[in-house]
Amino acid sequence: MKTTKIKTHHILLVAALLSVSACNNSNTSTTATADSVTAKVDTAMKDVKQGAENVANEVKNAVEGNPDSNFVVKAATANMEELKILQAGWDKGTDKDLKAHAKMMIADHKKLGAKVKDYSGKKSYILPADDNGKGDDAVAKLDKNTKGKDWDKAWADKMVDGHNDAISLFEKYQDKVKDPDLKAMITETLPTLHSHLDMMKQLKDKLGK
Repeated sequence: MKTTKIKTHHILLVAALLSVSACNNSNTSTTATADSVTAKVDTAMKDVKQGAENVANEVKNAVEGNPDSNFVVKAATANMEELKILQAGWDKGTDKDLKAHAKMMIADHKKLGAKVKDYSGKKSYILPADDNGKGDDAVAKLDKNTKGKDWDKAWADKMVDGHNDAISLFEKYQDKVKDPDLKAMITETLPTLHSHLDMMKQLKDKLGK
């Protein structure tokens, strides 16, 4: 009877040891599996990130290597910035002529923006969604340091600089772009930009008196 009890204890002890061993093996297996899954996820994430970077670089190179797409992106961005400053002139300007000029130029620049957008759509060029806050920054700077007549003068100065920059951009790409339709758009737009510039110079002189 005593021998039977001892054997029973031995059997229970062996069973307990086997159970502990099985648990340890199970934990080790689970840990190894988790580590393997984590490693695969990390690798997949790195592949996705690298793929996104490759696509971005391809798009960047395509844009920078194509004068036509390069121009429409720059023109669209500059035009959006200009429209924000023009709208501020209409909303906040105090001079009667300034407000009238701003209203007229807003209409012209909206037409230009529509032309660039339509052209880019036909060519599958991707335009920026905004001007990266440049127009808002310019208006905030005007609001911070000036008001009334001084604001009007600062606005006119900004418009002179902005149209000088726009003319330089259009003239720079006039001979660079390849598509005849885009070349024609630049040629048709330049007289309007020059007209705006002359108008802003006259307004600047008037406000400076």
